[in-house]
Amino acid sequence: MSQLNNHKSEINDSSSRCVYFKIHRRHNSEVLALCDESLFGQVLYSKKAQMKVSTGFYRGQKISIEDALRLMRKYVNINALGATIELGIKLKVINEEAVLWFKTIDGKKIPHLLMFSFPPI
Repeated sequence: MSQLNNHKSEINDSSSRCVYFKIHRRHNSEVLALCDESLFGQVLYSKKAQMKVSTGFYRGQKISIEDALRLMRKYVNINALGATIELGIKLKVINEEAVLWFKTIDGKKIPHLLMFSFPPI
């Protein structure tokens, strides 16, 4: 939390933007989904894959990017796209090496973070 407080100016620049989050519950696990509204319905491309950003999967409640970063600290299973990941990388709370990078049709880079914890077998 202190890293968020130490970077107030970066947060204030970004937190005017909001993202959507949704919690998916299945069996005994939960997945936090986070995404920028501007990405809903878009097709994103990488060298090896493409994906269509599903409004149904990501759209839930609207929150600030700062609140999204706080929420990420509470979940071990995360599927996130966009501005929250960009800010997390800037604040060094997300390791950029763990991020997959996609591009929009017009070439804008979009970060995608997948984090999953599996129970021991």
